[in-house]
Amino acid sequence: MIFSFTLFENFRSRVVFCGLILLFIAGQPLVDPAAAATRAEFEDILKDNLEALWTGREFSAAMKQRQQILKTMLANGEVEKSELAKMIEKALLPIMDRRETSRYFLKLLPERVNALFTPYMNWEEFETVMWRSLSSSFKTEGPIVFKCGSLAPPGTPWLTVAETIGFPELEQRLARGRLQTKLYGGGVMGDDREVLQKMENGELDDCGCTALGMLEACPESSVLMLPGLFRNYDEVDYISEKFRKRLDESFEKRGYTLLALIDTGFLNIFSGNKITGLDDMRRENVLSWFGEFEKTFYTELGISPDSVDVPDLVATLNNIRDNIMMAPPSWVLGMQAYPYLNYYFKQPVIYTPGAIIVGSYMKDKIRQHLDGSEIFFRNFMEVWAFEWSSLESEWKRQIRNYEEKCLKAFETKCGMKALTFSPEDQQAIEKASKTVQQKVAGKLFPKDFINDIQKALEEYRAVH
Repeated sequence: MIFSFTLFENFRSRVVFCGLILLFIAGQPLVDPAAAATRAEFEDILKDNLEALWTGREFSAAMKQRQQILKTMLANGEVEKSELAKMIEKALLPIMDRRETSRYFLKLLPERVNALFTPYMNWEEFETVMWRSLSSSFKTEGPIVFKCGSLAPPGTPWLTVAETIGFPELEQRLARGRLQTKLYGGGVMGDDREVLQKMENGELDDCGCTALGMLEACPESSVLMLPGLFRNYDEVDYISEKFRKRLDESFEKRGYTLLALIDTGFLNIFSGNKITGLDDMRRENVLSWFGEFEKTFYTELGISPDSVDVPDLVATLNNIRDNIMMAPPSWVLGMQAYPYLNYYFKQPVIYTPGAIIVGSYMKDKIRQHLDGSEIFFRNFMEVWAFEWSSLESEWKRQIRNYEEKCLKAFETKCGMKALTFSPEDQQAIEKASKTVQQKVAGKLFPKDFINDIQKALEEYRAVH
């Protein structure tokens, strides 16, 4: 019996010992990791995780394990929610001053923050703390006034999203009245070229650009405006997202920051006189406001257009000799051009983007008001860009709904007739579109840019 008992004890000891070894190999903690954690350790772990979030670094296995300490102490009430916000604000400021982030890292932040802090803090609450840290570095108490000029008509989504969402949110986040915004729409500050010029001399800070302004500020962006490139908005969104960083860099090289990339819209051909197709257009006077880009397309179709500045389009339409133009439906409604137009072709010809951009003058203005390193300033601009880009999906949704409603209103309320290009005309348009692409590739943008986009479109269409 003694022998058997001793054998049993030895066997049990070996089992326990082997179990401990297996647990060690598996990396499993033998005790609760938060059992002996202190508030100092909590803050240390929090700093490490915040730096990873800010710099886009993946959480290591060790960090994920230590995150359990944060969650356990929060669950046990050892750190209150209000204390967590203060700790984050205190830790973020030095991180912002020495470690760079990017709008691309920040884009992933909502999901990562929610995964780390829920249910003790959500993304919206974290965002408020983040902005509180940023705004605490403003060294002046007085307001900073930002002035934005745009061709967009009042009451249209281009302005209303900025007026009701974008500007109010930024004014609220830069606390204590430090930010005031003034928006000048409807072309009162001139066309896009004039707005960009006023940005250069400090009269304006932002440009709510149509495609015309984008071409002026960054010719490389014309790659998105090639005739016949996109078939629908799904393709636009796919390519815009896939090549966004490249577009951002193109603007940066020219001294601008692209805050938001939205739509001007697909362009339809409108006419005051009844026309049946391209042959009729060749006999009429056609207006062109899109510069050499649009004129080249018309020329390939055998059409000789008359150039006109955007603010003068409506007045020019009143001349019965010049009553055909290509434009976004929403612009036709917003600028009250529809009374002069009685027909439109349902097939859109060109997609045109829109953008919110800022130049060097505004960036210098912000830099002068910030008390921090150059890294901190660059981080501030990245957060600024991230906030505006986060509005893009809602902005596009409203613009596209507005575009659809405009076309319906033209037919049902204005009596405008919808026309359709014949298959022969459609083929001619497609041929002219390809020719334009070949002529401008390597001039306005690198050839490899359009080649990469077309390859991506082919891959996208293969599965959609």
